[in-house]
Amino acid sequence: MRKPNWATACHHMSVCALTGASAFFASIPGSFILINGPLWCYFYAMKYVEDYDASALRRFHCTQPEGNALVYGTEKDLLAGLDFVKNNFTPERVFIVNNCSVSLVGDDIAGIAARAELPCPVYAVDSGGIAGDFPQGYEIALLRVIDEVAKYRRTKPAARKEENDINCNANVANAINENEEDTNATNENGARTNSGDASKPSLNLLGLTPTCFRGEEDIAEICRILETAGYRINAIPGGGSAWDEIMELPNADLNLVLRDELALKAAKKLENDFGMPFLSVGMPYGIQGTLQWLEKINEVLPATNLEAVRQEAEKVNARLQFRSSNMQSLWGPLWFDNILIAAPPSEAAGIAEAVRGEWADTGNLVIHFTHDTGLRPPAADRILLAGKDDAAMKETFENWKGGLVLGSSLEASRLVRLKKPFINCNIALPSYHEIIATDEPLCGIRGAANLFEKIWNAKLQDCMDGVKENQGSTV
Repeated sequence: MRKPNWATACHHMSVCALTGASAFFASIPGSFILINGPLWCYFYAMKYVEDYDASALRRFHCTQPEGNALVYGTEKDLLAGLDFVKNNFTPERVFIVNNCSVSLVGDDIAGIAARAELPCPVYAVDSGGIAGDFPQGYEIALLRVIDEVAKYRRTKPAARKEENDINCNANVANAINENEEDTNATNENGARTNSGDASKPSLNLLGLTPTCFRGEEDIAEICRILETAGYRINAIPGGGSAWDEIMELPNADLNLVLRDELALKAAKKLENDFGMPFLSVGMPYGIQGTLQWLEKINEVLPATNLEAVRQEAEKVNARLQFRSSNMQSLWGPLWFDNILIAAPPSEAAGIAEAVRGEWADTGNLVIHFTHDTGLRPPAADRILLAGKDDAAMKETFENWKGGLVLGSSLEASRLVRLKKPFINCNIALPSYHEIIATDEPLCGIRGAANLFEKIWNAKLQDCMDGVKENQGSTV
């Protein structure tokens, strides 16, 4: 790639709220996203989703409001966009997402959409960049859908049948035992406390999205581990669940929050609206990290087959230790003078603990959180927040003396421009200098093996480069 192209590709610093909302809605099968804004917003959001979902081009459209729409409103352009959708597509539902400027106009989007008379439901949200970046947009979309869950519960006929006094949220463990005796138990909102196999405790997974680095693979791994442990996954809003499944969110025994920046507010809203308990657990990284993560869940909602996961973890860990011992005998310990981890909070915190606590040694580990967070992982020697500690972040790169960089193409590009030595391993987006063609996750047990392999191979490649350089200097 030519130098100007590389620099341009790696100067994208953040993703706007409109893209976050679009990514959430696009994860729902049968959905169609109508961007009420200019082509730039449409192309950016659509391409961001298309990177993992090739069908995005056929599920996005743009109203392209005229210049005077900011004065007189977007009704004309919005009706034309809805008419285009009606004549060319057959979505199960349409989500209208307003960009920054349109959000300021104050159009009655719901009223305009009603006049379009589409044969499917239409929902609208304001989620331009002034609302924040990707997490805020995702959060807005999730909260909007939870509002629909509340409406659905109020109007669902079955929700009014056989109400009893069982409240699954007063005590999660007790609710599981009670549900084993009465599979049709409902809470005070009319939601069944357990559906399907009543012997399995059920979970909602909040804060997952396939648009993260290895997002689809991580979702699959998290589900695999939880199901192996004996849990039933009730719904994953934003992570691929169908609309009907999302409407049954209150049926779960517990809400798991995997990324606070995406779903903590939603978990609190579900607790307030439906009395549902929630547990913020973060993302599971590393072998021991995954087991500790699962133990936290087990303490609140006991699993039925935790031992199966433990046995798998022990087997994989033994293999990793054996491979590591072999490599150390040839190349020395997995040591890095410095380690920089730059990623969203849940990823960066979990990976920091796994890397330093299970696999590698270092003299200095610095975390650059890409979003504000209260997480303070003990493995980090220094923690910096994007948008708050930018000057200190700049110093990290300018004073870099070499080591392992776990981040995205942004960090790699910056160090290349500064002509700094570094060992690269991608764990976050954007990722322009690595192709992903396998289904290996980064989190969980399978992800631990993958990340362990990536880090070791990155170090070994650096060692080989050093050997080649020395040989060249002696010729």
